[in-house]
Amino acid sequence: MAAPTPTERLRITPRSAVLAVALFGATLVLLRMVAAAQRVLGWVLVAAAAAGLLHPLVTRLERRMPHGVAVAVVFLGAVVCLGVITYGTVDGVVRETRHLQQVAPVEAAKLEQRGRFAELARDAQLAERVERLVEDVPERLRGGTPAEALRAAATRGVAFLATGVLTLFLLLHGTRLAEGALAQVHDEGRRERIERIATRVAQRGFGYARGTIAMAALSGLFAYTVASLADVPGPAPLGLWVALWDAVPVIGVVVGAAPIVVLAAATSTREAALLVVVFGAYQLLETLVLQRFVERRSLRVGPFLTVAAGVGGLELYGVGGALIALLVATLAVALVDELADEAAA
Repeated sequence: MAAPTPTERLRITPRSAVLAVALFGATLVLLRMVAAAQRVLGWVLVAAAAAGLLHPLVTRLERRMPHGVAVAVVFLGAVVCLGVITYGTVDGVVRETRHLQQVAPVEAAKLEQRGRFAELARDAQLAERVERLVEDVPERLRGGTPAEALRAAATRGVAFLATGVLTLFLLLHGTRLAEGALAQVHDEGRRERIERIATRVAQRGFGYARGTIAMAALSGLFAYTVASLADVPGPAPLGLWVALWDAVPVIGVVVGAAPIVVLAAATSTREAALLVVVFGAYQLLETLVLQRFVERRSLRVGPFLTVAAGVGGLELYGVGGALIALLVATLAVALVDELADEAAA
């Protein structure tokens, strides 16, 4: 006769109960601290991202000049470039976005009333969807409602100043901070392994980010040029929309260019068909040539993770949050890839 299976009992001792309550309380305190420090954490993340993107330029320049001078040249150059781009584009984008909000629903309504695809457009409620899209795009881009945007604008100057100071600090002392952190690992073999992996992750992750930014700028300029030649209203915001979508591999340009095609179809279906071919050809060029060129020198992230990270970041903090989320996801993929290579070696 088999011996009876012993019954397992869950015993909660006073010590374990106190420990559970303490851990629960510590978790709540940590969550409250993170929630209270969201703005500061955002500044730190943006500064770290900017410093990581600019660091290779500093490394190249400091071969010919002192480190501090190289940092000053790169930082001031980045500030001047950002200021020129912002001054030259923001006013035009705002003005053309307002014009687009007025014209786009009218053109979509025309498409519902006449043309080869009138019935399809009516079934899809195209005019209503387009009106909702052009009304929601500014809110999505700024990361909230007008009231939330006004509250954010009240502290935007402080945010820019804090982010700039943090970026400058990381460019000046980031290498020392990293070396100090590595020095806390006393085992030499483990320290060398961590340093090797961290260096490769930074090189591949930020390399992919720089390549993605360059491709996005090129696609936005291309979309702006095509929309202007096709006489589509609001070419500047539409070009910016395509540039943002271009961060998604394989399908980004085609999806981002859909509003341009729809607005062109309101006046000429033949012109809209031509635009489909043009943007499809550009997407093929980017996927087969530019994207592969970037991935060979960095890593492959893929469209699913890019969309998931971008949508999550956009929902939380607008365009800036989407870009930071994409960078974090890229670095995470690079880390997993490097760890897998280390394990296989």
